[in-house]
Amino acid sequence: MIKEKKDIFWNNLITVVFLGSVFFTSEKFNSTQNSIKYYYTALSTIVGVIFFILKKPKFNTILYNNYLTVQKGLFSVGLLQAFYGILQFFGACSSNHHLFKVTGSFENPAGFASVISLLYPIGLYWCLKLKGLERCIFLGSSIIILISVILSGSRTGMLAVLTSTITLLLLETNVKSKLIKSKYLMLIAISLFSVLFLLYKWKSDSVGGRILIWRVSTEMIKNKPLFGFGINGFQSNYMDYQARYFKQKESSKYEYLADNVTNPFNEFVRITVNFGFIGLLIFLIFLCFIFFRLLKFKRAQRSVLLCIYVSLLIFSCFSYPFHYAHVWFLMGYFTLILLADKLPVREIPLIVRVLIICLCFMNFFIITFKMCNDLQWKDISQKSLHGRTKEMLPKFAELYPKMKRNELFLYNYGAELNYAGYYRESTEIMNECCKKINDYDLQMILADNYYHLKYTLKALETYKNAADMIPCRFLPLYCQFEIYKESGDVNNAIRMAQIIVSKRVKVKSIAVNWIIEAAKEYLKEINQQHDK
Repeated sequence: MIKEKKDIFWNNLITVVFLGSVFFTSEKFNSTQNSIKYYYTALSTIVGVIFFILKKPKFNTILYNNYLTVQKGLFSVGLLQAFYGILQFFGACSSNHHLFKVTGSFENPAGFASVISLLYPIGLYWCLKLKGLERCIFLGSSIIILISVILSGSRTGMLAVLTSTITLLLLETNVKSKLIKSKYLMLIAISLFSVLFLLYKWKSDSVGGRILIWRVSTEMIKNKPLFGFGINGFQSNYMDYQARYFKQKESSKYEYLADNVTNPFNEFVRITVNFGFIGLLIFLIFLCFIFFRLLKFKRAQRSVLLCIYVSLLIFSCFSYPFHYAHVWFLMGYFTLILLADKLPVREIPLIVRVLIICLCFMNFFIITFKMCNDLQWKDISQKSLHGRTKEMLPKFAELYPKMKRNELFLYNYGAELNYAGYYRESTEIMNECCKKINDYDLQMILADNYYHLKYTLKALETYKNAADMIPCRFLPLYCQFEIYKESGDVNNAIRMAQIIVSKRVKVKSIAVNWIIEAAKEYLKEINQQHDK
C-alpha cells in the first residue's frame, strides 16, 4: 500500500509539472505564453528534486516503476492540448496570434505542434498493443491528435507525425517483412515524397524564406567556423549578414521573403552559428550516445522512445523546439529513462545528496529573483504603454542593473527613452542591446536617435542598413528621402523618391500608400519647377 502511494505521488508530480509546462499562461509577464511556463517548470522541477533527494528513494527503481503510467499521463496532457487547438479552429476559444487560428496555449503553431507531435507515438503504440475498449480509446485519441496537427497548419508537425507513424509501424508490426517481399515499399516511398512535395507547395514562400535564412547562416559559419559567435551569436549578428547579402545581390529573388529573424528554424544551424563546429560536434556526440542507448535499451517501448526522438530531430531540422520548456522537460525525463540502467541501485550517498540540495536551493533563488524582476518589468512597461512613460523611466533605470543581460528588456528600455525624447541615453542602451539582439526595428530606433541628435550621416547610414536588412520595407527609404529633402540635397531626394515610386509593394497598407503618394507628389513638384 505504501509503495502504491509513493508510485501515485511520483506519477502525479511528473504529470502535473508537465501539464503546467504546456498550459500555463500569465498576463503578468511580457512573454505571456512562454515566461510562466519556464519559471513554473524550472521551480517545480527543483522542488521535486529536493523532495526526491530527501525521501532517499532508489533512483532507477522509481523511474521504472512509474514509467508506463507516467507515459500515459503525459499523453493525456497532449490530448488536452489537441482538444484546445481544435476548439480554437472552430472559434470556441481564441487564438494567441492574429495570423493563426490554432496556437493552443502557445504564441504560434510551432509550440502547439511540438507538444502533440512528440507525444503522438505513445498513443499509436498503445493502439497496436492493447485490445478492446482501451484500444478504441487510444485510437480515437491518436486520430484527434492527427486532426489537430493538420488544422494547425504546421508542416513540421505533419512531417514529424508521418515519420513517427512509419517508424513505429515498421518496428512494432510485421509490416516490415511484408514490405521487403512486396512492392509496397516503393509505394510508401512515392507517397512520402508526394506528401513532402505537397507540404512544400502549400507554403512555398515560407520555404523560400527559410532557404534564405540558411544561406545567410552559411556565410556566418564560414566567418567563424570553429567556435562561432557565442551564446547570442545568431540573433545579434544575423540581420547584419542578411543586410550584407542583399547589398551584394540587389535584385535577389529572396528580398520580398525577408523579415526580422531571431532564429534560423534549424537547431543544428543555430548551434553551429553560436558555438561553431566544435559545439555541433559535441551535440552530435550526445545524439549518437542517446541513439546508442536506445539500441541497448532492453525494456518495453524502446520503439516509442525512438519515435519521440525521431520526431524531435524532425522538429530540430525545421523549427526551434528547444525554445519551449515542455521540450526540455520531456527530453530530460526520457533521457533519464534511457540512462536508468546505468544509475546506481543503492541509495544516493549523503554527501552527494547534500551537494544536490545546495545546488537546488541556489538555483531556486536565482530563478525566483529573475522572475520577480520580470514581473516588475511587466508592470513598468504596461504603465509606460498607457501614457506614463516619463514617470516610469526612473523605474526602468532602477531595474536596469538587474536586467541588463536581458536583451528584450534593453530593447524596451531603449525604445521608451527614444519615445520620451532622451535620444542620447536611448542610443547608449540600444548599442548595448545590439550586442545581444539586432534587427530592423532596433536599427530604425537608432537611426531616429541619430537624426534627432543631428548626426545626419550616421542616421542615413543606419536607415540604409535597416533598408538592406528587409528590402521590401518602405519606411527606411522614406526616412532617407525626408532627410535629403530637409538638407536640400535635391538629387538624392529625387533618387529616393524614384526608388519608392518604382518599388513593388509586398503588403498593401495605408502607410505604404501614403509614402508612395508623398514621393509622387515631390517628383511632380520637381518636374513643375523644371518646366517653369
